[in-house]
Amino acid sequence: MESLVSIIIPLYNRAHLITETLKSIQSQSFKDWECIIVDDHSTDNSFKVVQDFILHDKRFSIHKRPNDREKGANACRNYGYEISKGTFINWFDSDDIMEPGFLLEKNKAFHDDNLDGVISKTAMFTNDSSKITGKETRTTLTENCLEDFLSLKIAWYLPDVMWKRHFLNNKPLFDERLLAGQDRDFHARMLLYDPKFRVIDKYLTLYREHGENITSNIDNAKNVKLKMSHMYSVVRLMTDIQEADRLTKSIRVNMFESMIKYLPFTLHNKSDFNILRSLLKQLSFPNLKISKGWFKFYASLFSFRIFGKGSSILR
Repeated sequence: MESLVSIIIPLYNRAHLITETLKSIQSQSFKDWECIIVDDHSTDNSFKVVQDFILHDKRFSIHKRPNDREKGANACRNYGYEISKGTFINWFDSDDIMEPGFLLEKNKAFHDDNLDGVISKTAMFTNDSSKITGKETRTTLTENCLEDFLSLKIAWYLPDVMWKRHFLNNKPLFDERLLAGQDRDFHARMLLYDPKFRVIDKYLTLYREHGENITSNIDNAKNVKLKMSHMYSVVRLMTDIQEADRLTKSIRVNMFESMIKYLPFTLHNKSDFNILRSLLKQLSFPNLKISKGWFKFYASLFSFRIFGKGSSILR
C-alpha cells in the first residue's frame, strides 16, 4: 500500500475513446495501482464499455457520480479521491494516453526525495498517438511559481502531476461549481500551499486535441456560459489569494489584463457586468498598464453601446 497509486478518471460520453485510455494504463510498467473511473451519468454506452473492460482486470473499478453531487468532471474527481486508497494520487482524463513509464518514473522520483508532487510533461496528438502535433514547453518551476503560473509563463496539465495524498488531505480540492478552467483553478489554489515539486523532463502524457475539449470550447466566443463560469472562478481565486496575502502587484496586472477581455460576455447581464467591474477594481492600483486597461474597458463599453461591437479594442 505504501506505493499504491490511485488513478482517478471522470467519464462522460467517451465510449469511442475510453478503451484506448484504459489500455495505456493497463500497459504501465509500474503495476501497483488502482484506477477509479467515475461516470458522470453518460448518455452513451460509456459505462457498459468500461464494465466490459474491467471484467479482465480488477484493478479498474467504475462508479456513478452520486446524485447529490453537482454534475461535472470536478465532482467526479472529488468523489473518486474520497473513495481512493492510494498513497499517491494522479487524476487523468478519459480521452488521453499514458506513456508506458508514466507511473514508474513519477513513483521513483517520490522515493528519491521528500516531495509533495512530481510533474511530467504533455505532448499533443489529434488522431494517431504515434504522431505528435505539439509539446507543452512551459512545464518548469521558478522561484515565483504562483505568479508565473497565473501569468502563463509556466504551465502543466492536470494529468501531469502525481500528488502525495498526505499533501492533499484536508484541503479543498476541485471547485464543483466550475464548468471551465478547472485544472488551472485547482493548481493555482494548491500553489498557495507552496508544495515541494520536482519536474521530470519527459513527455509522459499524450493529450488528445479535438473539438470536444472544454479548453477548445471556452475559447469559443459564443460559449457565454463557460466564459462566465471561468470569470466567477477567477473572482473566487482572487479572494483566496488575497486571504493568503499573496496578491502581488504582478498578479494584479496580469489578471487585470486577462479579465478585461471578458467584458463582451457580461453585457447581456447587469449582475455579471458589475461582478467583472468589481473584480477589476479589486485588482487595480496606480500602474500604467492598469490605467491603459481601464481606458480600453470604457472605450470598448462605449463602442458596444453605440455600435454593437468593440472586442478588438480590448486586445
